[in-house]
Amino acid sequence: AHSYKGIIRQWNIANNSKYLSAIYKNEIPYEQEVLTAIQQVNEYIMISLRTIHGIDLSRIPAEFHKGLTVEIEQYKQKGWLIQKNEMLTLSRTGKLYADKIAADLFIIPS
Repeated sequence: AHSYKGIIRQWNIANNSKYLSAIYKNEIPYEQEVLTAIQQVNEYIMISLRTIHGIDLSRIPAEFHKGLTVEIEQYKQKGWLIQKNEMLTLSRTGKLYADKIAADLFIIPS
């Protein structure tokens, strides 16, 4: 299981034996990482795109929004993305390509 809390991504350890041993000791065995600013934006894109609410483009920092424009237009023209004001959602067909669309919208560190 994974969780995401803004700047931290956390998950249960993958080793079943160590996991059960920790649980028996009333410990919660997990690992976590602190996300960079770019990772936070990408996480927001990936998670939000999969919801009925979609991506709120006004939440993406101005310096990153410029990088999304070309891909957004390409997928709007294909009918895979729907934009209403600052909200961007997947169309019914777009849901079939959610992973590709999210990956293409990701900000690549320079």
